[in-house]
Amino acid sequence: MSELRSALDQLAEIDLDAMTDDALLDLAAELVTASNRVAASVTAVVRAADRREAYRHDGAVSMKSWLRGSCRMAPDQATAIVSTGRRLEQLPETAAAFAAGEISSAHARVITRAMTPGRLAKAADVGIDLAETDEILASLARATAPHETARGVKAWVAGVDPDGSLDDAADVRRRFTMATGMDGRVYLRGDLDAAGGEYLHTALGALMNGDRPAGDRRSHAERQADALVALARGALDGGSLPDVRGERPHVRVTIDWLALCAERGAPGGSGGSLGWAGPINPETARRLACDASVVRIITGPDGLPLDVGRAQRTASAAIRRAVELRDGHCVFAGCDAPPEWCDVHHVVHWAHGGPTSCDNGALLCERHHTSCHEGGFTIRRDPGTGHWHTYRPDGTEVLSRAGP
Repeated sequence: MSELRSALDQLAEIDLDAMTDDALLDLAAELVTASNRVAASVTAVVRAADRREAYRHDGAVSMKSWLRGSCRMAPDQATAIVSTGRRLEQLPETAAAFAAGEISSAHARVITRAMTPGRLAKAADVGIDLAETDEILASLARATAPHETARGVKAWVAGVDPDGSLDDAADVRRRFTMATGMDGRVYLRGDLDAAGGEYLHTALGALMNGDRPAGDRRSHAERQADALVALARGALDGGSLPDVRGERPHVRVTIDWLALCAERGAPGGSGGSLGWAGPINPETARRLACDASVVRIITGPDGLPLDVGRAQRTASAAIRRAVELRDGHCVFAGCDAPPEWCDVHHVVHWAHGGPTSCDNGALLCERHHTSCHEGGFTIRRDPGTGHWHTYRPDGTEVLSRAGP
């Protein structure tokens, strides 16, 4: 690994402006091949760790969650690497092409996504040779771009599974993800089966067209987005959603009292923050607080919520709000489970004299709450920095494996 780092350091020092066009193109091609080989190595290493369940060493529930937490990897990227590694074990020709840098991770993913257990079993039943299929698709991937390779893969799927009835549940289940961007906006991504899509389309259509004002110049996409938000607000306001941790689901907005009371555009005002989406401007926070119940949380000079008592063993709603505001997500190393999935853990158990308070509370998801109570892991908060630290049963600290 030290040699690889040295090579990358040398690469960073190359004066690209001094190179000829031909040399630049040669270097680009070599780097693409090298990056493919590195991606293949990452996939192989992740598969080895997945097979051995090495992620349990750091208290993670799966290799996917370890990649997300310890390597700060996007959920879809982590899923792709783990799934590709598992299925490549049955496709040695494709794996070899990937390892040699002849095909990219996109090629490998296109091929492996189609190789579901159900389809492989059907292919074997009808006499389709998997080794031959692997060789054909690997050769196609070597010669074509991923989208062209996908056409060949679809032809194979059509021959094995013409009506789509053999799709594995993992490949046809509904998916929906939300992610916040650097610009503060929220980005949506997902796919639904035909029935699920019809339900959503019908509901959005009713909201889009049932009460459309005259002169509405919003585009179809804009009206559809507004309808989706209205659908969510209607569910929250209507009380039809189940309680979460004993509390009715609600949108949480945090804003400084002076900023809340300030006039629009007043200088020096601080912004607000949404529980999941993050920072928002003061005006947006004031708008959301205009028609909402207001819960006051008093903070100390360091900005942390103050203790709200120790009379009860179960955290009150006030303590929970304060701990959620401070921690933001599960505090176990490498875990980003949101507050609604978490319990308020007593760092020092109440039976040992630990108070039910903000200072003695910490957000832990159910699995990591179990890890701390029954698995021997411990967490401690640095009073100076406010950062949480996680320790294994042997006393060594669980650290993020990703670089800065």
